[in-house]
Amino acid sequence: RHGRAARPVRELKGFRRITLGAGETRSVDFELGPGELRYWHPLERDWVIDAAPFDVWVGGDATAALGSTFEITGT
Repeated sequence: RHGRAARPVRELKGFRRITLGAGETRSVDFELGPGELRYWHPLERDWVIDAAPFDVWVGGDATAALGSTFEITGT
């Protein structure tokens, strides 16, 4: 995805450790707000949020395969 600045392909924005027993399932909720989506833009000298699609991945490590996409249409 493309924004106004070069950024890492994936960034850790939330973390929660849970313990599951064999065969157990559980829901874990995370909120992604402006603080998690913004980044420091050195040329603008300000925090910005790009109007762009964002990919979200969930899993136990950086190779997580469960994901979704949402889009910011205006900032």
